[in-house]
Amino acid sequence: MIAITLDPFFFYIPVLNNQNKCFQLDRNLGITATVLRSFIDLHKLPRIIHLIYVELYGNKEEVKKSAYATARLWIFFLIDILAVLPIPQVLVMLVKSHRMSGRKFLFSMTFFLLQYVLRVIRTYGLLTKNDSTWAIVSFNLFLYMHGGHVFGALWYFLAIEKVTACWKKTCINHHFRCSSRSFYCDDSLRDYKFLDEFCPITTGNKTNYDFGLFEDALQSGIVGVTDFPQKFLHCLRWGLQNLSAFGQNLEASTDILDNIFAICMTNFGVVLFVFLIGKMQSDTERSRSREQKLKEIKQGPSFGRLSSRLQQKIKNYKQQNWIDDKHADVVNLVNNLPQGLRSQVKGELGTELLRNVKEFERWGEKELVDLSDCLNPVFFTDRTRIFREGDPIDEMVFVLEGKLWSHSARNVTIATSSDGHNGKKDYLRCGDFCGEELIAWAQQKVDNPSSSNLPISTTTIQALTEVEGFYLLASDLKNAFIEHRRYQIVRAVRLIQTFWRFRRILRFKMTQRRSINLENSGDVAFTTNQTS
Repeated sequence: MIAITLDPFFFYIPVLNNQNKCFQLDRNLGITATVLRSFIDLHKLPRIIHLIYVELYGNKEEVKKSAYATARLWIFFLIDILAVLPIPQVLVMLVKSHRMSGRKFLFSMTFFLLQYVLRVIRTYGLLTKNDSTWAIVSFNLFLYMHGGHVFGALWYFLAIEKVTACWKKTCINHHFRCSSRSFYCDDSLRDYKFLDEFCPITTGNKTNYDFGLFEDALQSGIVGVTDFPQKFLHCLRWGLQNLSAFGQNLEASTDILDNIFAICMTNFGVVLFVFLIGKMQSDTERSRSREQKLKEIKQGPSFGRLSSRLQQKIKNYKQQNWIDDKHADVVNLVNNLPQGLRSQVKGELGTELLRNVKEFERWGEKELVDLSDCLNPVFFTDRTRIFREGDPIDEMVFVLEGKLWSHSARNVTIATSSDGHNGKKDYLRCGDFCGEELIAWAQQKVDNPSSSNLPISTTTIQALTEVEGFYLLASDLKNAFIEHRRYQIVRAVRLIQTFWRFRRILRFKMTQRRSINLENSGDVAFTTNQTS
């Protein structure tokens, strides 16, 4: 924002000298604007390179980028590079060193205007990523103030360009010796006061030449003022006043430049008004909804069970899709996260639920983490039937929040509580699970792959309230038991190998010790014989 606010100051550098019929450059303003612009660009260049490096090589967890995403990234990179080119600094130095004529300087500033458009587009793309309400309101108000600032600066600059164009046209049409002059004030000044007759700046006579909507700038004498605050505030007031009136007070001439400038200012004023009233209202409402949704998720039970480190990671990850979801539940919390962060969340929430199953009590931490990665978040509204009595069971459901009701047509209400024991229990709460018949089925499938089909539910499970939890598919549970059996076999083989290795080492040490004892006994006997 500082950079795009500073750039229009370059349009205030030319100062008209009507007495000598030339324009000069404001030295102090030129040095200040050049130094500040160069400092900001040099500070921004390493950041551009860093962002490109992070986008290309930094995100290890994300899927490989598509061709469209890559092309979009390089387009933004090209815009950033073009936006930091020192165009205005070079133009100012060239005209000050007399390597560029004044007319060429005024024309070349058009390229700087195109560069400025690129800088505004890129800045708008970066600032609109901010979702806070105050940032949206501030940015929209900044657009209005900045629009008046830009059009006021262009009005000042184009007024000087309009005068020099009149001088040039007069010299060419009347064959005066000033036709080759650049109208930049230097040491070779001559008397060109006769130009007042053809280009009346102060009198406002439109018979000879019509300055159009730039006439006010010329008659007020603001184009010849070197006091920067004075001319800046005057031009800013003019820009804001005409933007607020949608350009209705602009009296343009028949010149193409005048009409293009008036059309652009009118359209910008109308669009900005609609943007401020409509877009600001929608963005503010959208931002408030997102903040409320984030607040609901942070206060939710699922989020509260996570570690503080993981909570901070989720807060830092801006969820653009949270506002579009109706519920701030575990499904919304988990599914809108990147793969790596999603696995961590399921690992912390899922392993705690899996440990409540008796068959998983002796499983290792790594096995439980791998199994929790197979868990899928689920949300049930109240009165939803999860299992129907007599239907096959194809998943286990773990309750994270809410209450389930288990009932049977035969009045048998058997469910499994978090203590892992069977018994009569009508209600399932946080930490409980249902569909435990799949565990026996999965274990049987490991021993006998051609065993029977899925087990049949003997009860009907129904949600009494809104329920958050996880479900585990029968195929994932079977694969987990297969991997667990392989892990047990490998572990048993390693234990046997370790036992035999230890036994071999022990036998080797005992053989060595026996050999040493025999040698010592032989030495003692030999010494005794010698003594005898």
